[in-house]
Amino acid sequence: MVPEKLTFSPLSRRQIEADFSGGHITSDAGLLLLREVDKHHRLTRRLATVLHDPRAPKQVRHKLDTLVRQRVFGVAAGYEDFNDHEALRYDQALQTALGEEDTLAGKSTLCRVEQNADRQAIVKAHELLWHHFIEQHDEPPKEIVLDFDGTDIPVHGEQPGKFFNRYYDHHCYFPLYVFCGRHLLVSYLRTSDRSDSRHSWAILALLVRFIRQYWPDTRIVLRGDSHFCRPRMLNWCDRHHVDYIVGIAKNSRLLKEVDVPMMLVRK
Repeated sequence: MVPEKLTFSPLSRRQIEADFSGGHITSDAGLLLLREVDKHHRLTRRLATVLHDPRAPKQVRHKLDTLVRQRVFGVAAGYEDFNDHEALRYDQALQTALGEEDTLAGKSTLCRVEQNADRQAIVKAHELLWHHFIEQHDEPPKEIVLDFDGTDIPVHGEQPGKFFNRYYDHHCYFPLYVFCGRHLLVSYLRTSDRSDSRHSWAILALLVRFIRQYWPDTRIVLRGDSHFCRPRMLNWCDRHHVDYIVGIAKNSRLLKEVDVPMMLVRK
């Protein structure tokens, strides 16, 4: 049996010991910081209010806001799969972050809760992010820039909606993200068999309409790469006074127009 403490040869006056009485050890101590942030902003509790909970109240062991917090904190710590929670439910660091002393919910309970989220709940969840974004400003800014971009999330096995993307050279999902500075405003999951601009026009319209309810005089700028250079989207921006900075794919006419300026740039 290994003793609780081992003493090694000292270095000058420095004592060197190995102590095995540390109790429970975790590599996820950052969850405790996340708990304090969530207590301040109350995001997980507010998210729980927009989700439908069909369970019989008298038979509920884990409250909905606790389940939401468990799922969100788990993803934040890098545990994306529900299967991880079969072990995490006993993890004392996660239990402490959630304010629970007993065993947490298992994978099946978490999965059922997530499956109950419909399209309306997803829209309301995004509106929570938008309200939070507005709340972080003491006064309306003169200008905000909405960065639209898609990125790949590799998938493995036979996950639903799995497609091969030639650009990223693997099977993946292709979610759309919208940021304003450091604030995440939209996280929209999509399959990778469509263009980067899929549904971006509708999302931009919803977002602009919401922001102008609170900041009618703020200048709004759309920024994106050439995938967002779509006539329907840019025409909508022109009609609704949304400025834009978008990339344009190369073609022979554009290359001819920039030939002289590019010579100056090279010099």
